[in-house]
This record gives sequence, C-alpha cells and structure tokens, in this order.
Amino acid sequence: MGLVFALTRKDLKRRLADPGGLLVSLAIPLAIAGVMILTFGNPGGGNQDSEGPRLRMVVVNLDQGPLSEILSGATQNSEANKRMEVKQAADRDEGMRLLREEEYAAMLVIPKGFGADVFNGRKTSLEVLKNPAQSVMPIAAQQIAEVAALYLSGGSKLLGDNGPRLEALFANGGWNDTVSLTALVTTMSSKMRVVDEVLLPPLVEIEEEKKKDETGGGFDLISWMFPGMIMMAMLFVGMTQMKDLLRERDAGTLRRQLVAPVGAGQVLIAKVISVSVVVAISYAVLAVLGAAAMGIHWGPLLPMAAGSLMLVLAVTGFSALIFSLVRTERQGDALGGILTMVMSLLGGAFVPVQAMPDWMARIARGTVTFWGNETLRALAAGGGWAEVRPYLGVLAALGLVMTSLGVFLMRRRHLGGAL
Repeated sequence: MGLVFALTRKDLKRRLADPGGLLVSLAIPLAIAGVMILTFGNPGGGNQDSEGPRLRMVVVNLDQGPLSEILSGATQNSEANKRMEVKQAADRDEGMRLLREEEYAAMLVIPKGFGADVFNGRKTSLEVLKNPAQSVMPIAAQQIAEVAALYLSGGSKLLGDNGPRLEALFANGGWNDTVSLTALVTTMSSKMRVVDEVLLPPLVEIEEEKKKDETGGGFDLISWMFPGMIMMAMLFVGMTQMKDLLRERDAGTLRRQLVAPVGAGQVLIAKVISVSVVVAISYAVLAVLGAAAMGIHWGPLLPMAAGSLMLVLAVTGFSALIFSLVRTERQGDALGGILTMVMSLLGGAFVPVQAMPDWMARIARGTVTFWGNETLRALAAGGGWAEVRPYLGVLAALGLVMTSLGVFLMRRRHLGGAL
C-alpha cells in the first residue's frame, strides 16, 4: 500500500505541475456558468423547493420531427412543469393569440424542416417573439433558446456527414441496430476537431422581434443547470487526465517504471487514484464556485461528502474504462468527447429527462451523467440522506464496475505488450 501511495504522489506532482489541461477542461463549463450568472444574476439561493415564477412559453412546432419534438417539450410532464409551462400551438396565429390573451412570456417558432436541416448541416433558425408586457421571463426564454441553438449547432458540426445516418435512426427506430450504431460511433471519432470548429460559426441562429420596454432580470435556473455543468466538467477532466497513461506509454516512462520491483497492477491503480484526486479537486472548485458566486446551498455535509465520493468514483471509472479500450490519445479524445457530450445531452444536463420521449428517458437512466446530475440537483436543493440515497448505490456500482474493468483491461493490454 505504501508503494501505491508513493506512485500516486509522484503522479500527482507531475499532473499538478502543469495545470493547463485541467484549466482547458474546465473552460467551457465555467464559461457557460459565467454566462448564466451574467444573464440571471445571483439568485441568492439555490433551493429548488422555494417558490418562484414559472416560465410560460408558447411553442409553434411546424416541423413535427423527433428533434423538434424534444426541443419543443411536447412530452413534458408535471415534474418539468414545476419550473416551466410549455403550450403547444398549431400555427403562428394561435401562438400570437396565446401570447396576447393568456399572457405567455414568449413564443418559440420551430420552422418546417428544422430537424432535417440540423442533421444535414444546413443553416436554419429559431424564431423567438417576446411579450412586451413582461420584463423578466421573456429574457429567460431567449437565453434558453440561445443555449439550445448553441448545442444544436455544435452537435451538427460534430456529426458532419453522419447527420443523415443519425436522422434515419431517429426516423426508423433503428436504435436496436447495434451494427449501424457501432459504425456511426466509429465514423464520428474521425470527425472530432478543435472546439472552435465544432461550435463556430453557428449553424442555428435566433431571430427575435424586439419590443419596447424590455429590461433584463434574474431567473433561477442556475440551481438546475449548474449540476449538469459540474458533471460535464468532471468527465472532461477525467478524460484529459487519464490519457496521461498513453503519453507515458509513448514516451517510454511507463516501461521504465515497471523495471522497478513494482507490479503493473500497482502502477495502474496508482494512476487511477491520481486521476480521481484531480477530478475531486476540480469538483471542489466548481462546488465552491456554485456556492460563492451563484448562491447554491448544497445539502448537509455528510450526504454531500458521500455523494461527492460516489461521483468522483463513477467519473474516474468511466475514464479508466474508455482509455482501457482505445489505442491512441486521438482515439481517446474523439470517443471520450463524443460520449461525454451525448451522455450530457441524454443525461439531462441541458434538457429535463422528464421532457424527453419515454424511449430516450430509458436510455438516459443508463448513463453516468443522469445519476450524477440527479445527485447534484438533490444536494443543490438542500437534500439530505433521504434525497441522495437512491442515487448513491447506483453511482457506487457503476464506479466500482467500470474502475475494476478498466484496470483489468489495462493490465491485460500491458501483459500483451500493447501498454
């Protein structure tokens, strides 16, 4: 055990001496969090149980495709209605009537062919019309639409030529076709580019009709959205740190370590522990930021500590499993990046799982991000043992299984001469 501790300490010194990768991994979630603060302000509290205004929004879905159905919240249920009320309108005229007569905050118009344009990489737009009789909620509706446009645009860039194939899977219910799904993921791994090529320039634009007498204001979405940012950041940090194993293999330092009287299993366990420590540090930084800058009141200390431990274990295990399967850093970046974004989207980081179709909600519950997001949201709502207990066992099981499997596969690859 003392040897594993010494190896872990050595790895941590190396990792923390160059924090560039850590900062890059945190940059996107921190930037989104900053936009949230500037947009909504500090709510002065992150308790989701507190009474607050609901966003009432009209959606005119002229597309009726699977993507627009998710975006419009057509499957929204009572749980999602605690924060948002979405009213479906058949056409623009009906939407305008609801906006005027029933005092909805804004109207979102999804044009015909929107889903096909996104999947095929064609430029399209969302239209937001804000109610001039209201001041705060129309701004919130605009910000939500802009975030949705940003991620749809990034997703379209990431898909590239694979968009039509994914569209066909949606349209034909081909999610049980494992061969097609495997081919899709394999092809997409070669499409990963730098962040600005994925996100910029936007393919999806927002068109808004400006009205007089509109002012900014605050809206407490932070305590719901920030946990998703934390989970996404932790996954990116885990991936960035775990690929250090492949760097050491390529540089030859890993084999030089194994010349010493240490076993391959001890070296690999030490590396996994060092990754988990860095992930925990990143998590602590984001949690403190949420409390200090966003007014999120995390739950009692012991449930918070238990939830944090299980989150770090699950994220570390996922990263270990991914890098036990890939052969190069490039493959790890591509596969890890794709899976992180897909799991973040499916796991409820940006869209409530309750607003997804049933089949997608079932897939969401199979992701690490879903259980992590639910744990963090329970804690952000001030929850204690009763609220987080349903999630801790699942996170522990996922973390232990993925970590054990990852270390086993890494050791097997080492014995086979590939690591």
